[in-house]
Amino acid sequence: MNATQEQTGRLSLRDILIVIFSKLHVLIAIFITIVSVTLAVVFFTDPIYKVSANVLVKPVLEPTLKLQAPTPTHLSATPVTVQDINSEVHIMSTPQLLRQLVRKLDLAKEEVPKGHLSRLWSYLGELTGKQLVRMGLATQSSPEDRAVLELQKRLEVKPITLSNMIEVNMTGKDPDLIARTVNELLEDYILYHAGLFRAKGAREFYARQAEMFANSLRQAEDSLEKFKEEWSVVEIAAQNSANIALLRMMRENLALVQAQIAERQTKTAALKENLARTGNIGAFTKEFQTPILEELVRAMGPLLAERERIGIHFQEDSPKYMALNKQVLELKHVYDKQISEILNGNQLDLDGLINYASVIRKSIKNIEEQSLLLSQKQVELDRLTREVRQHEENYLLYTKKTEEARMEEQQDTARVSNVEVTRWAEPPSVPIFPRKLLMIALALILGGLMGVAGAFVTYYLDHTVKTPADIVRHCQMQVLASIPFVTGHPEEEPKMPPSLGSETDQGAEPASAAERQKASEVLTTDPGPPLWMSDPQRFPQLLEGFRTLKTGIHPFDPTQGNKVLLVTGSDRQVGSSTVAFNLALILAWDFLDQPILLVNSNIADPSLHRVFGVDLEPGLMNYLNEEQPLEHIVRPSFRPNLDLVSAGRRPPNILSPFDLQRFVAFLDEAR
Repeated sequence: MNATQEQTGRLSLRDILIVIFSKLHVLIAIFITIVSVTLAVVFFTDPIYKVSANVLVKPVLEPTLKLQAPTPTHLSATPVTVQDINSEVHIMSTPQLLRQLVRKLDLAKEEVPKGHLSRLWSYLGELTGKQLVRMGLATQSSPEDRAVLELQKRLEVKPITLSNMIEVNMTGKDPDLIARTVNELLEDYILYHAGLFRAKGAREFYARQAEMFANSLRQAEDSLEKFKEEWSVVEIAAQNSANIALLRMMRENLALVQAQIAERQTKTAALKENLARTGNIGAFTKEFQTPILEELVRAMGPLLAERERIGIHFQEDSPKYMALNKQVLELKHVYDKQISEILNGNQLDLDGLINYASVIRKSIKNIEEQSLLLSQKQVELDRLTREVRQHEENYLLYTKKTEEARMEEQQDTARVSNVEVTRWAEPPSVPIFPRKLLMIALALILGGLMGVAGAFVTYYLDHTVKTPADIVRHCQMQVLASIPFVTGHPEEEPKMPPSLGSETDQGAEPASAAERQKASEVLTTDPGPPLWMSDPQRFPQLLEGFRTLKTGIHPFDPTQGNKVLLVTGSDRQVGSSTVAFNLALILAWDFLDQPILLVNSNIADPSLHRVFGVDLEPGLMNYLNEEQPLEHIVRPSFRPNLDLVSAGRRPPNILSPFDLQRFVAFLDEAR
C-alpha cells in the first residue's frame, strides 16, 4: 500500500500529459479567455497617454533683504531642504488649486469614451454608482467634485531624488487636453505659490472691497431694472404732468355734464307739472317740440273748431258729429303717444348724462390715486438711482486702488518667487497603454501558463472516477471488467446478429436465417439500449470487455448451481440495462448448452420489450401479483438459449419488485 502511495505521489511526464489532455478543454478555454480579453482591451479601449513637466525649487532670499541691494555680496539665501520640496509637492496638489483648474478648463464636463469597451466600462460604472446611491451605500457627488477626484487620481506630483526638482506627471485619453491641463496647473501653481509666500498687503483688502461693492452694484442695478419693468417707468415727472392735465380736463367735463343734468331735470319736471295740471297742447316748450308733434297740433286745431261748430247744429249722437269726434279722438291718441315717447326719450338722455358723470368721477378718482402712487414711486426711483450711483463710484474707486496695489506687489514678487518651470508639458504621440505587441505576447505566455494551471486544478478538484484504479483506490471494490466508451447515438449502433455462415470468436456458432430475420424485426421497433453483442464480431473491443466481465463473475459454477446476477446502477442513464442486455447475449453466445433468462426488473423505466420487440405484458409484475404463471411470462428471443421476461405493467402502489415476498419464489421457480 505504501509503495502504491509512493508511486502515486510521483509526477512523471506521462502524468502531466495525461492531466493536460484530459482537461484540454479547460486549458483551451482559459487560454482563449485570457487572449480574447487582452485583444479586447488592446483594440477596443481608448489609449492612455502620459505627459511630464519639471519644476525647479530655488533658494529663497531672506525676507529682510532687498532686491535693490548695492552689491550682490549683501544678499544671502536660505538653502532648499527636503521639507521645502515636500511642501511644494503638497501645495501643487491641493484641492483648492485643482478645483480652480477644473473651473478654468471646464473639466467637470464628462468626456465621452471612444472605444466600445471603454464606453461599456463607463456605462457599467455609472450604473453601479447609481445603484449604490439608491441602496444608501454611497452619496451622490457633484460633477465638479467628481472631476477634482478624477484629476487627483490621474495627477502624480513627486520629487526627483537627489535634486531640487519636482516632476509632474498626468495620464489621460486626450494628449492635447492633458498637456494643456498640466501647463495651466503649473501657471496657477506659480501664482498660488507667490500668493502664499508674499506678504499680504492692501491688494487683498481692496480686491475684497471692490468685489463687495461690485456685488452691491449688481444687486442695486437689478433692483432698479426690476422696479422699472414692474411699473413700466419711463419718466415719472412727465407722467405726473400728463395726469394733472388730464385731471383738470376731466373735472371741467364733469362740471359741464352736471350743469346739463340739472337744467334738463328742471325743464322736465316743469313740463310734467304743466302737462299734468292743464293738459294743454301747448304745454311743451319749443325745445321739446318735434315735427310730428307740431303737425299733430296744426291738424288738431281745425278739427276741434269744426267739432264745436257742428256740435251747435247737430246732436252728439248724430253721424256727422260722431265721425268728426272719432277723428279728434284718434289724433288725440297719437298725440298722447308722441308725448309719452318724448318724455321717455328725455328720461333716457337724462340717465345717460348721469352715468357719464359717474364714469368721469370714477376716472378722476383713479387718476388721483395713480398720481399719488407715482409720487411715491418717484421717491423710490430716486432712492434706487442714488444707490446705484453711489455703489458704482465706490466700485470704481476700489478697482483703481486694487490695480495700484497689484502693481506694487509685482515689484515684490521676484523676492518670493523661488519656483520655476524648467520643462513644460508637450502633447505625446505614443500612448503608454495599451502596448499592443507586449500585451499580446504576455497574454499568449500567461494564457498558456494559466491554462496549464487551470487544467491541473480542475483535474485534482475533479473527484469523479476516471480509471478502474480509481474505483479500487477510493471504493475498495474489485473491478470485474471495464467497457470502453462508445460515442454516437445508440440508434446508429448495429444490433443485428452475425450474418449466416460467419464464424464467431471463441467457438460461437453462426446465426441462423430465422434468428437473423427475427433480430431484424426486433431492431425495427422503438430503439432502446444498443445490442452490440447481437453481432460480437463487429465490436471486438466491446466483445473483449464483456467476456472479461463474464469470466470475472463465473456464471456457471457446478458447486453453486444456477446463479442469479443483478445488474444495477446508481442512477438512470448510467448503462445498467445496456450492460445487462449485452451480458445476457454474450452468455447466450458462449454457453450454447446453458439456458439464459433475462429479466427486466426496472419497472420505473422498462426497456427490454422495446429492444427485443416483445410485449410489455404479461411480465414480471403480473407474476408477482399472481395474475400469470411463470411459463406465460417467459418469451423466447432471437437466440435459442436466451429467454426474456419483460417488466409488466407497474402498479401505482409498488415502487420496486424487490419489496415483494413473492420475488424470492420467482427466483426459486426460475432456477
